[in-house]
Amino acid sequence: MPADQYFALIVPACSLLLGSALIACWTAMREQRYLLWIAAGYIVPAFPLAAQSLMGNAQLADWAVLAGAFYLAGAWAISRGMADRYGGRAHPGLAAGIAAVTLALLYYFSQVLDQLWLRMLILNAGMFGIQVLPVRSILRVAAFSHRLERWLWGSYLLLIAYTLIRAMVVAALLPAAHMDELTRSGWWVLMLAANMVISLGYLLILLACTVRETLQTLRNERDRDALTGLLNRRSFVESAQQRLRGPKSPGWALLVCDVDHFKAVNDAWGHAAGDQVLHTVGQTLQQQVREDDLVARFGGEEFVVLLRCADMSVAASVAERMRRQLSHTHCSAIAGAVTASFGVAWVACFQDLAQALERADALLYQAKKSGRNQVVCDGQALS
Repeated sequence: MPADQYFALIVPACSLLLGSALIACWTAMREQRYLLWIAAGYIVPAFPLAAQSLMGNAQLADWAVLAGAFYLAGAWAISRGMADRYGGRAHPGLAAGIAAVTLALLYYFSQVLDQLWLRMLILNAGMFGIQVLPVRSILRVAAFSHRLERWLWGSYLLLIAYTLIRAMVVAALLPAAHMDELTRSGWWVLMLAANMVISLGYLLILLACTVRETLQTLRNERDRDALTGLLNRRSFVESAQQRLRGPKSPGWALLVCDVDHFKAVNDAWGHAAGDQVLHTVGQTLQQQVREDDLVARFGGEEFVVLLRCADMSVAASVAERMRRQLSHTHCSAIAGAVTASFGVAWVACFQDLAQALERADALLYQAKKSGRNQVVCDGQALS
């Protein structure tokens, strides 16, 4: 067998290995189900590609419809994988229609009128039509905020463009008179090589995005409270250190918040209702601060806010606004409004954070002793 045909077999073998690698990744990240679809997009076309690389033109005609079905299925699998990843739609009904028309034309130009160059043009056009189906819906819902996501989207568009370019090259540069023994020609090897390079680049970027997402998920699980989605104690201290040791700012205040009569909520309405109250409180506090501020759940019904502000009067005003907002917030799981008490202390620097927490806790205790549902700051209660 000629050396170029040995090379042609390397390409489907690599496609099988790449698809298998995606399946292996999915076994470790089972929530990323789109990996299975894209793996199928690599594995399914590898079989007809390997078989066709060993066929002559007459055999290509005999197996044109079956091979075309495999190629179209692989194109739709990648299309479905991308749609699932970004929350778009792969339009299976339209894809089935495109596939049916493509296969009908492949049958005609293989069994009725043997035209190899037309079959190549039709198949590539059909694959292009299927791959482009989710593009519009993905663009409507995807943000592509991270650089890797933009690279992944660009590599998918390149994959689609290559399918179309390949069809145009077939139509323009490979007339019927020069199509003898296609799979033994330099054109076949060139197309395979280009396909392998583009597919490998797309896959590497996809894996990089998947690893980044997995690491981000693990980081969120480590840093975030599972119930409220707020920072946990350890992550709050780490983030506070970065802010308090950063560029000089007007100043920082520490707000400690505790839900009033929370034990009574659990006793009267159950722990599920209590969890809903905590989630509501956490979301309400988060909505009252700016992006640079920190909101954390320290455990139980206690929340802590690190607030960038000019002086204590501003911090007291923000805490009072939070208290009023909570008192007007109704949780469907319980009867009546949710109230909370606040203690507010100034934070001079990161070394002062622990002492500021103690001072804010003491002020919070004063607020509870004074009747709850109030803010205590510098020994001054704001009702």
